[in-house]
Amino acid sequence: MKKEISIPEFKKEEEEAAMESVRLIQEEIEKIKSEDIKDFTYQAFGEVNMKFWTSPSSSTGEHHPVEDNGEGGLVRHTIKAVAVLEQYLRRIGATEREIDMGKSAMLLHDTCKNGLDWESDFTDYTHGLIASKWLEKYYLKDEAAKKEIMNAVRYHMGQWSVAVSPYVDRLYTKQEMQDNLTELSRAMHPSRIEAAVQEADYWASRQSMSFFPGISVNIHHEENK
Repeated sequence: MKKEISIPEFKKEEEEAAMESVRLIQEEIEKIKSEDIKDFTYQAFGEVNMKFWTSPSSSTGEHHPVEDNGEGGLVRHTIKAVAVLEQYLRRIGATEREIDMGKSAMLLHDTCKNGLDWESDFTDYTHGLIASKWLEKYYLKDEAAKKEIMNAVRYHMGQWSVAVSPYVDRLYTKQEMQDNLTELSRAMHPSRIEAAVQEADYWASRQSMSFFPGISVNIHHEENK
């Protein structure tokens, strides 16, 4: 029996965009063939912060293709990244189980993009780490698969992975600098699935990569000033 994402009611002015976002994510979750991984993914999306469904992919509007900004842009970016990830994993001969783990991680990678409680209007550059820790509470009997998904979420930013935000105007402690070095060093030695998530997120977010799976997109980007 097909499951559905359990969510509270949206504000009326956000309802249309939010429900379209839910539909898109649910459609991708249903493509996961491993029932345990599918259920794990549903658990998390059932409790994701409501702002995830309506937020743009770039908080400043300066990054990502233009069609990924505006209401629901973050979800559109996520769907695109899943499409890239699927092709990447098939090209390297990934197993069905690996593809399912990759899809779950890709769908979940930006669920805490503006922090756990989404109190800020801007990206939290430790959001991979935050989301990975948040996912710990959801049940998946296969601990190895769960760890793989969590790590792919944690290190999805690749060479931009940090444990402490670099955009804070203060001196960093020795421990904070060490934590950032440790996080970056680990991110630069990814597993197959982690590498697939890193690559898919990167390519799907390039400003010149205007597309949406199954829909023709013809967008002319302004030249950088």
